[in-house]
Amino acid sequence: MVLYPVLTELIFRAARILAPSKSWLGTVGADTSWKQKDQIEGKVVWMHCASLGEFEMGKPILEGFLDNNPHWSGVVTFFSPSGYEPRKDYPRATVHYLPVDAPSEVSKWLKYCNPSLAVFVRYDLWPNHIAGLKKFNVPTVVIGMSAPKIPWYLTPMLPFIRSTFSSAVSIWGMVDDRDAATMSTAGIHSVVLGNPKYDYAATLLNIELPEKFERWSAAQEKPILVLGSAHEMDAMVLAQSNHSDYSVWLVPHDLKQASKLSDAFKGKVSSSATDEPHSTNILLIPEFGVLRSLYRLADAVIVGGGFGKATHNVLEATVQGKIVACGPHWQKIPENKSLVAQGFLIPGTHHTDWTTYLERAYQGEFVQKETDARNWVLARSGACDKMIEALEQAVEL
Repeated sequence: MVLYPVLTELIFRAARILAPSKSWLGTVGADTSWKQKDQIEGKVVWMHCASLGEFEMGKPILEGFLDNNPHWSGVVTFFSPSGYEPRKDYPRATVHYLPVDAPSEVSKWLKYCNPSLAVFVRYDLWPNHIAGLKKFNVPTVVIGMSAPKIPWYLTPMLPFIRSTFSSAVSIWGMVDDRDAATMSTAGIHSVVLGNPKYDYAATLLNIELPEKFERWSAAQEKPILVLGSAHEMDAMVLAQSNHSDYSVWLVPHDLKQASKLSDAFKGKVSSSATDEPHSTNILLIPEFGVLRSLYRLADAVIVGGGFGKATHNVLEATVQGKIVACGPHWQKIPENKSLVAQGFLIPGTHHTDWTTYLERAYQGEFVQKETDARNWVLARSGACDKMIEALEQAVEL
């Protein structure tokens, strides 16, 4: 932690000047409202999430903690616009982008936020933020963390950064024993608190379905295939498959990519944002916050991201009793290994694999597994209570 603070200060100052307004740094840098506000008074729990998926994991823990301790208030930060935009009006907390990891920004942020407890969901831990929390003696807890390998900031090659993290984080809450073993190899004591994704998924079982999509569903003459959290490559692969038996519903992971998803398919593409419900071969759904409820309507589901870094949240569909297909990069997500072993997640590496999956779904092969898939998710919930207890333990409540 000798050179890193100096380098980040210089880099972020230069980047802020040069960054286009529509870039990530330009967007984050534009969130300066907190700099004009007075310090938040009282006890504050600050929860940081990289994006929307991490927020949904942490949301029941944050709300449970606040329910147990009503004299506390909440602050939530996001790294990604895909998390910030749909949750910026979240009523249980003040919401901001995470300030860039430069010492001057971190110092101002912590003085404004005034946290008595900091919670990081799953990952996205930044050295200057962690050092600032250590300086201000703020108990810091990580929840829902998976560690298939030793995190970069805990490697022996970076002794000063490693020392900061190991001394600043009060509780490392891991998903399972394998993750805890990895941390032990790094010389870090951790505790297995479980996977809050199961608790989050359980809350979706009876999620309200927007009436508009009930009408879209009723208008279809074919079974519905939902391609959820879709990236451009997911759409391109699906377009090469034999999907003609389905009404394909495309839900982008990033709304800025919506037009690229449409471009992957030839012929007319309908839009839920502009069209009235009607029978269609391809429906683009460029809307935040609706995907979780749409899985209930699906006769087949493909979850995107698997042709990129990693498959997105599969449990949102599994809890609705859906047997899901995905791309080849699914192994990084801890629960996916169990989902594949149970036959609830079917990975593919080529468009022909998705064609095979769609044929099996069309023939009703997966119907008998629906109840098993739903019950399997529900049986694994319960991690949130352990995590709330860990947060209260960290601040001695």
